[in-house]
Amino acid sequence: MEETAVTSDNLAGQVEREYKEGTNYFRRVGYLKKWPEYERFKASDQWPAATQRTRNLPRPVFNIIEMIEDHKVANVMSEQINMIYSTQERDPQQDEDDMGELFSHYSAATWERLKQDAMNEEGLQIAANSGTGIWHYYWDNDMKGGRKAPWIGEMEGEILDPINVFFGNPQQRDVQKQPYIIISSREDVKNVKQYARANGMSKEMVGQIKPDKDTQEEGYDLAKVEVNDHGKVTVLTKYWKGKDKETGTKSVYFCKVASGLTIKKATNMLLSLYPLGVMQWKRRKKSIHGIGDTEGLIPNQKAINLMIAMELMSAQNTGFPKLRYKSGAIDPSKVTNAIGEMIEDHSPPGTVGVDFMNPGATTGQAMRLVEAIVSYTRQMSGADEAATGKAPGADLNATAIMLLQKAAAIPIESIKRRFYSLIEDIGRIWEDFWKIKYNLPRQIILKDNDGEEYAAAFNGSDYQDVEFDLKIDVGPSSTYSESLVLSSLNEARARNDITFEQYLRYAPKTVVPYRDRLLKEIEEDKGIIGVIEQFVAGMQPEEQAQFSSMPPDQQLQLIQQVMMQSQQQQIMQPQAPMQQAAGI
Repeated sequence: MEETAVTSDNLAGQVEREYKEGTNYFRRVGYLKKWPEYERFKASDQWPAATQRTRNLPRPVFNIIEMIEDHKVANVMSEQINMIYSTQERDPQQDEDDMGELFSHYSAATWERLKQDAMNEEGLQIAANSGTGIWHYYWDNDMKGGRKAPWIGEMEGEILDPINVFFGNPQQRDVQKQPYIIISSREDVKNVKQYARANGMSKEMVGQIKPDKDTQEEGYDLAKVEVNDHGKVTVLTKYWKGKDKETGTKSVYFCKVASGLTIKKATNMLLSLYPLGVMQWKRRKKSIHGIGDTEGLIPNQKAINLMIAMELMSAQNTGFPKLRYKSGAIDPSKVTNAIGEMIEDHSPPGTVGVDFMNPGATTGQAMRLVEAIVSYTRQMSGADEAATGKAPGADLNATAIMLLQKAAAIPIESIKRRFYSLIEDIGRIWEDFWKIKYNLPRQIILKDNDGEEYAAAFNGSDYQDVEFDLKIDVGPSSTYSESLVLSSLNEARARNDITFEQYLRYAPKTVVPYRDRLLKEIEEDKGIIGVIEQFVAGMQPEEQAQFSSMPPDQQLQLIQQVMMQSQQQQIMQPQAPMQQAAGI
């Protein structure tokens, strides 16, 4: 039982009140205005609405915000990440740690099943834009599987936008120390009613769940416009930590509220951790929300767009100048701007009543300033040419580009460290789910250290009392990294520092896809060669000379005969002691 005495109605009112407090906080600090603006600039919507005076102004967009953030996100994700679990009470002198290896391999399988790389990219894109990325994992009890070992439920994951997540203490950066967390979402009324009915709500109460138009708090332009204005309702999901009255253990509870009604009563999830991971792109003092790149790039983006717009307007005015005339000099209704058109001038003799206006000449300083702003912006944000893989001068090999990239990536190393710390938090959340929710044995397909698949049985509840250490292993995965490894192996092989077998064993699998099969054939060939060398070494010098003079087919026949005789002798050897004992 949860540690609370509130009724469902009181709980719904409390959640809605805390939700309103969260939206008011966002409004006071400006997030409801800033984050939608950042999204518009990232989506190339960078000019205000046209007015009567500015409707003919060119509106070019050179989106350096998208370019810089995309490159930085790709740089953060350029390394391959593995979760390495190990039991705390293991013997360091022993190599085998079966339980830690099982969890490590299962984390790799879960990573692939959840499409974690795609989730990470989405979360990092949001973090780079708004400053905060939020990863959310939940239990889907509708998923089932297994014939031999049936199981129910599976962990799923999603990326939340920070505008829909409200923390009880936004000044506390540690997610696990939050008093509560509320997640808002817009969902179809039909689905919400089915969910409420499945969780024990009466038909009369379900009928009170009505659609609403509460879309202004969503903030984003497209989120405010729905296909059906009467088909959705705001659903609030609240997480908090409490103690069970019977056991006294502290765990995570959750509930769901819609239309002022509790559609899911307070439920003990039995988890010890909030199922959310939060990453700040850049940290800000006393705030769980970080700072994104867009906030500092918007002024530069506006300056670039405006100066290029003025250059375009100057080119238009120069190439297509305006016609100026005095009153009564011409009939303006007869001027069509056709090429070679003749215009009759009715002005008095000796005067000119019509001419073309000559706009002021532009200077090249404007375009040089644009180039300087773009260059300085890329350098200051850590997204210069070296970071994007472009050689600054002559053609460079993969090793040189890799070194340049590492040097250019120094400004975002702190972002990478925060990302790896987030992955460690996610690994702990997964471990929490496995130990509590995976309480039925299920067969899973894993991959060993060589990438070969194998089947294993998994029941997470068997490991509830096992304490694990978690380490995030970061390795190379980009094309340049593989090229660098292959280049080093080629040089070592050319100097005969390594054998061909060692070359194959350590070469990237993308370069040698059938490496294991090739190594096996080489081992078999080496076994045959060893027999031949041993056979020839046992000959007399004159026999060796005679063997060398034989044709290859005769040499092979002789070796086969010797091998068959050797096999027959091995079969007869176990019979010799029996024959001696029988007096034969």
